[in-house]
Amino acid sequence: MDGLEATRRLAAGAGGGGPRIVILTTFDLDDYVYEALRAGASGFLLKDVRRGDLLAAVDAAAAGDALLAPSVTRRLIEAFA
Repeated sequence: MDGLEATRRLAAGAGGGGPRIVILTTFDLDDYVYEALRAGASGFLLKDVRRGDLLAAVDAAAAGDALLAPSVTRRLIEAFA
């Protein structure tokens, strides 16, 4: 199974209080980002992320927030603005 399916299963089986999931991937594709968010991911980072940014994403997810890779955030803003 891939990361998207694992995310779907973890998020669906947990009800509302399940684990927070941060996707770490090489796939910098808009469709993959959208599907990860729909599946229940709380974060989406690329594998070239700096250690501090990865830790920040884990902290944000644990606090109930979300964090996306800066390039993903920029594209989302461009798509919706």
